[in-house]
Amino acid sequence: MVSEMIESNAISLSERKFQNLIEKDFGSFSELFDEKGLMFYPTGKVETKPELLQRLESGRTVFEKIYLTKTIARLFQDTAVVHGEGMFTLVLQGEELIENLNFIDVWVKKGEKWKLVSSHFIKMV
Repeated sequence: MVSEMIESNAISLSERKFQNLIEKDFGSFSELFDEKGLMFYPTGKVETKPELLQRLESGRTVFEKIYLTKTIARLFQDTAVVHGEGMFTLVLQGEELIENLNFIDVWVKKGEKWKLVSSHFIKMV
């Protein structure tokens, strides 16, 4: 069975990723995130999947609320790119931050599953 990705499904994957983070469902988040996936932060810091999971599980970074105001997706065969923006409420090492951020998620079809291979957060100016 061929599973075609449509734009709304790509957006749903990114929304599910954020929901997993808010609910601290790191098992489900890990299933979405590719083993070679990278997370890029507005500070320039880059984390691998194991580093990111360690940070999340330790509680050093907590996603409290995410309110997305705009999302769009573009499809390229077995790749989907989701662009979005929103208000992110995070606790970083005990300090609450509320940030307007843009994000870019790159999803790649691997076998029958879609995996997040790159996620970038950019501060809105």
